[in-house]
Amino acid sequence: MPRGTLLAFDFGLRYTGVAIGEATLNSTRPLQTIETTGYRERLNQALAITKNWDPVLLVVGLPLDKEGNEQPLSQECRQFAQQLEQLTGIKTTLIDERYTSLEADLIMKERGMKVKDRNLMQHAQAAAIILQSYMESLGNE
Repeated sequence: MPRGTLLAFDFGLRYTGVAIGEATLNSTRPLQTIETTGYRERLNQALAITKNWDPVLLVVGLPLDKEGNEQPLSQECRQFAQQLEQLTGIKTTLIDERYTSLEADLIMKERGMKVKDRNLMQHAQAAAIILQSYMESLGNE
């Protein structure tokens, strides 16, 4: 189990959610959503967030279809994760992110959030779910 801060990204072409966590405390929380359609800008914002939080590990959700196969966005996500690792020197791991956006929306709906308030926050909440899934997978090893 890594000790220190972990960051997770729910990669998307317009919205990329970011979450922060601490594995030893088994805690995660949504941090923010990067909103941009430009790949370079998205990567630069992710790098700035990473520099600010100084994590020991980065987790990136890998978009798969319902059968677990890669889809067109999967390759762009892999490239994003690879560049994050190369540019930061921080180990970056990919984890299946199927249904995390749906789960995030349900969580926020249960909290009584209105649709317009959920739209942007959903991506950061999905990143928190991705990070929680990663930490839970470590406990099962």
